[in-house]
Amino acid sequence: MLGRNTVLHRFSFMVILFIFITSLFNISSNLITCKAKEGNTFYVGGSSVGNYTHIQDAVDNSSDDDTIFVYNGTYHENLVINKSINLVGLDKNSTFISYNESLYVILIKSSWVNITRLTILNGKIGIYIVGPKYSHNSITNNIILNNWEGIRLYNSSNNNISGNIINDHTNFGIISYESRNNLFLSNKFIDNYKGIFFGRWSDDNIISENNFTKNVYGISLDYSFNNLIYNNSITNNTMGISLKYSSNNNATNNTIKNNNQCGIYLSNSDYNIILPNTFFNNYQDIKEGPKPPMIKAPSFEILFVICAILFVLFLSKKTKKF
Repeated sequence: MLGRNTVLHRFSFMVILFIFITSLFNISSNLITCKAKEGNTFYVGGSSVGNYTHIQDAVDNSSDDDTIFVYNGTYHENLVINKSINLVGLDKNSTFISYNESLYVILIKSSWVNITRLTILNGKIGIYIVGPKYSHNSITNNIILNNWEGIRLYNSSNNNISGNIINDHTNFGIISYESRNNLFLSNKFIDNYKGIFFGRWSDDNIISENNFTKNVYGISLDYSFNNLIYNNSITNNTMGISLKYSSNNNATNNTIKNNNQCGIYLSNSDYNIILPNTFFNNYQDIKEGPKPPMIKAPSFEILFVICAILFVLFLSKKTKKF
């Protein structure tokens, strides 16, 4: 019996249906707000006259709504994108942006930036989106490979991260701090320390239809609330889902199998919905870790004695005045 941490199979079908419909609505809303924009097109690489050699030069000369189209090749650059543009590669399997001499490969300091069909590799952070003013960015159909961290969100909301292959990161595939209402849809996370990590008030996000394989942690939440983890495949990790100091999250309808330690781990986390899921061949399907110590309220007798002592002290002070 897991107590208040779980909802048993008998909970209402209507509640599950409501959650499912609400989740689909949220996913659709996020996808619509991240739609591509149109403007002029600038070309990087290739053999045509007038094409740029460096991606950053094309970005610097572009305006909002423009597209930077990048031909196949390897570009040793770290990019700062500070306008609402589309950065598009010809083929994600042969269009590489690689840079290991700064904090990031691509830094996004704008809203409505779309990045697609690129391989981003060998940086400390592959893509870094930072700041409350920067939202509604779309990172889709990329390969993000062999960085310390694949994608970092800090205080950035309403972004769409979908259809990416996120592999071989020493630390996190995706890390999020203080970021809300983001959509993580249909990505593949392989051989990362933590596939997705939410830390410190990353709330109201959707993690759906992703594949987590051969990570130490598939999904890890610390101090994060009201997130939906729905319809993911979480297999062959050390630990499938970890919730620490995180409440009111919904982790349902996931396939959780062949995880070496446990499918779902709960520590100091209450009021989460974690059933129904499909569990198979995990060392332990659901495990509860330590809870904070319960502070017992003083009994009536102790309170009575304390009040009596205080009353006597009060009377003694009154007596001394006379």
